[in-house]
Amino acid sequence: MAGIRDYATLAKNILNEVGGQQNIVNFSRCATRLRLVLGETPAGAKARIQHLPGVIAVVENGGQFQVVIGTHVDEVYRHMADLVGDNHRAASEPKRRVLDTVIATMSAVFAPIVYILAAAGILQGMLIVATQFSDTFTTTGTYSVLNFMSWTPFAFLPVFIAITASRHFRCNTYIAVLCCCALINPEWTTLAGKIAAGEHITLLGLPLAKTVYTASVLPPLFLVWVLAWVEHRVVKWLPDVVSALFTPLICFVIVVPLTLLAIGPVTSWAASGIALGYNALFHAFPALAAGIIGGVWQIIVIFGVHWGITPVVLADFDINGHDSFQAFQTVAVVGQMAAAFGCFLKTRNRELKTRAMSAGVTAIFGITEPAIYGVTLRYKKPFICGCIGGAVGAVVTSLFGSLYYAYAGLPGILTIINAISPSSPMSFIGELVGCGVAIVLTIGMVMVVGFDDPVDEIPATPVAEMTTSETTLSASGNQPTE
Repeated sequence: MAGIRDYATLAKNILNEVGGQQNIVNFSRCATRLRLVLGETPAGAKARIQHLPGVIAVVENGGQFQVVIGTHVDEVYRHMADLVGDNHRAASEPKRRVLDTVIATMSAVFAPIVYILAAAGILQGMLIVATQFSDTFTTTGTYSVLNFMSWTPFAFLPVFIAITASRHFRCNTYIAVLCCCALINPEWTTLAGKIAAGEHITLLGLPLAKTVYTASVLPPLFLVWVLAWVEHRVVKWLPDVVSALFTPLICFVIVVPLTLLAIGPVTSWAASGIALGYNALFHAFPALAAGIIGGVWQIIVIFGVHWGITPVVLADFDINGHDSFQAFQTVAVVGQMAAAFGCFLKTRNRELKTRAMSAGVTAIFGITEPAIYGVTLRYKKPFICGCIGGAVGAVVTSLFGSLYYAYAGLPGILTIINAISPSSPMSFIGELVGCGVAIVLTIGMVMVVGFDDPVDEIPATPVAEMTTSETTLSASGNQPTE
């Protein structure tokens, strides 16, 4: 390969190693991973792909074959899409456990839109900071425009979910968008308000619930799942001459009423119940909840199942207007970032220094896979130090009652401004202190505990001797110890 920027060749090599397009059932990507669902996994494919230039690691979990590439995964994904085309469903999908199916679905639905939500969350955080410096800023037109802009992706979240979920469940995207738009139609919001005020409104003689679907997650997700089931059967039943017109009509008049009557209220209550359950644990044992999240979150990231928590976090924001999970999650990310920088300071290996610095900088933006797979987990002890630092820092954060008041798509050190609240001044301070503790403790532990540093050291010798040493090491092909 002509270097790690040759993404077209990397995509082609990955496709060849997994058995070609006929073996791909489905594929998607998240912030750092190419996620493949294969008909069967070829023998030795994991090891061969893991040694391809540009690949950080390969993980098999949740019914997916996950190729960790890093921040350039989007380029590889686009080339993979060009190579595979519409033939990636030729293979029969293997049977998976329910949990694996849920995780794969959450990943496929939320990973493509995380940057949109992250951008909106950062804008909300910036507005929070701006209001601290001007009491009158909230009365200006500038604030009003930027504020409604920051809430736009959340207000229309069901539409984004319709797009990604329709691709995952293999149904018509336009019908899915049509149905989900009905959920956020202002007319329905008005009806839901009347129901909440006590008015009895029925559909086909059945009472309607007061559920509002703006910023909802599970209702549109299940709507599209049911839509896929209905659409596939309607298409088979209708003659081709009328299918194009009547398939959208039949799906629309079946799925939307069914969602308003049953799917929406039930799934909305389920999401609220999970969020309330987490909050009950947090309020009863805040330090325990913080320690678990701060210490375990990066372990969850290793297996690529971290997207499963997204509906819970979004439901928490929808119910309470704030969330503690992301406050602790941020400290966990900062701990792993600090572990990468600790390796940068500790190692005497040039290649590892470069890799650790690059991974640490990437982690600043909330993406820790390059740090985990490329540095900390590879040398084991730094990863453990990062988890310990994240756990202790999160516990410290919980002592201040820190919360996030704006959603952070990719929690990290840049999103701690989301903890600012005029009604809770200690929230931001606690987030700062907790992150500071995680950084200092993690780097300190990495420096003290150390790790198996690669042999290729930076020599304190004259230039001529240094050149000779580099030539010798290059010829011997020394590699970092796993």
